[in-house]
Amino acid sequence: MKQAFVATFRRKPVTVLYPYERVELPKAYRGQHSIDWYKCIGCELCAKVCPNECIYFDILEVEKDSPYLQPPRAQLDEMKHVIRRPAVDVGHCLFCGNCMEYCPTDAWNFTQEFELADYTREDLYYSGPELKMPDEESDKKAVLVNRIGEEPIVEVDVCIGCRKCERECPTRCIDMVDGPNLRKGKPIVIPEFDYDKCIGCQQCVDVCPVDCLHMEETEHKSMSDFVHIDRVTAGTPVILLEEAVAKK
Repeated sequence: MKQAFVATFRRKPVTVLYPYERVELPKAYRGQHSIDWYKCIGCELCAKVCPNECIYFDILEVEKDSPYLQPPRAQLDEMKHVIRRPAVDVGHCLFCGNCMEYCPTDAWNFTQEFELADYTREDLYYSGPELKMPDEESDKKAVLVNRIGEEPIVEVDVCIGCRKCERECPTRCIDMVDGPNLRKGKPIVIPEFDYDKCIGCQQCVDVCPVDCLHMEETEHKSMSDFVHIDRVTAGTPVILLEEAVAKK
């Protein structure tokens, strides 16, 4: 009995002397947001899938030779020399990870920083520049995956050929071609989509003034599209639950 008591007394403490000692967190812990500005294309898809609507977009002016103004990008942003980068109201965020899971370019990341408490609600709003990932941490690899599982479809008879969808498309997957309808003897141009570049962001649908575009579901080519290409644990790629079940 005495020996058992001594063994228990010498056991390693199960508590951590926080804040004097840092809590050891898992690698996949979702803390403060971090945005890779080299990869972000301002498609605003993260804001659309956010369940708490806590993601906003800052429109920032940059130089015409800025490294963040690289293809793919919207024509309108290029003409105005601006970039759109996400900001987050951490006071409303539930850290679900939808923004990172559905990001078509893997621009969204989470750090292990969890000390985000503040004294006012205003201070819980983090602007685009505050969430910017340090340039040296970016791998600058081009990624473009439609993880939302939807593609835009055009109603030819309704389209007026305004080209607004073409200018707003963040991946430049839209080309305007001659349609079957005429206006003053000339064909009305309609959007033609390159679905290999389309990310299902719905930007074209949102800006269409006559609602001639709508989204339809499409099949995913592979479940591996939902794995963040940079996320590895101990050198082993993350395995999805669906893949694990399929192997059994």
